[in-house]
Amino acid sequence: MGAGKIWRRRFGCALALVLAPLLALALGQPMGEAMLPGAPGELEPDVGLRAAWEAPNWFAEEVVDVNGREELRANDDWSVVSFVEEGDGLPDRLVGELEGRGWALVASGQEGVWTGVKEGGRCSWLALSCTRVGDALCAVLQVNAPMG
Repeated sequence: MGAGKIWRRRFGCALALVLAPLLALALGQPMGEAMLPGAPGELEPDVGLRAAWEAPNWFAEEVVDVNGREELRANDDWSVVSFVEEGDGLPDRLVGELEGRGWALVASGQEGVWTGVKEGGRCSWLALSCTRVGDALCAVLQVNAPMG
C-alpha cells in the first residue's frame, strides 16, 4: 500500500473519529454530560492506537469483537472506538454483528450512520458512523460506557 493511500486512510479515519461525537449530538444522543471536562466518556485529544486485548470484556460481549480490526483507537473508557476494516459486505456485516448482539439499529437517513438501543446488559445505546476511505471502511462507535 502506497504512502499516499495510507495517509488518506488515516486522515479519513481521524476525521471520522472527530466528527462522530458531533454527529451523535446532532442526532440528539444523550451524551452532553460525557463531553464535559473530566466526565466519563470524555474524548481525549490524543487518542492512541490500542491492542484488541486492551478492550474491556463488556465491549466485546455487548458491542463488537475488535480482534482483527486494523488501526483500533479508543478513549480511556471505550465509549468512543474507531477501527478500519477492509472487505466485501461492509458496513452491512458490522450492522449484522451488532444486531446479533441484540442491538436494534435505525438508519439515520444519512448514508453510513445508525443509532441503536438494546435492552439489558451494560450498554443501552450507541451511535455508529461508517465512512469509506479508499478501499477501506472506517467505523466509529460511540456507546454509553458502563460506570466502574
